[in-house]
Amino acid sequence: MLEINENVERGILFMNLKGGLTTKTFNALGEEINYLLYKQGISNFVIDFTNVDFSDESIFLKIQTKLVEIFLNCGKVVMCGMKELYRKQIGYTKDRLFYVNYGKEAFEYLRM
Repeated sequence: MLEINENVERGILFMNLKGGLTTKTFNALGEEINYLLYKQGISNFVIDFTNVDFSDESIFLKIQTKLVEIFLNCGKVVMCGMKELYRKQIGYTKDRLFYVNYGKEAFEYLRM
């Protein structure tokens, strides 16, 4: 089960995730991101993985695919609380994907 809590602070969408992230539960997250990206026009996301347990190795490919969708819509993503091992599996970009330890650090990368 994956719980997704959303809130907006200073015009930036924060998605706080809690629970297990598997291929099955990622579908709910993917649908929520699609709704926000395509229907609501939100392009900058802060996703907090602090309280997430990754249980599928293939989940990182799904995350990468969703990131590409966001980037193609001129968006940026800040990921919080992700272990270095997982960061390496997802990858790095120069100006669209940022990793931080705490959500409040996202404001440095997503200035409105």
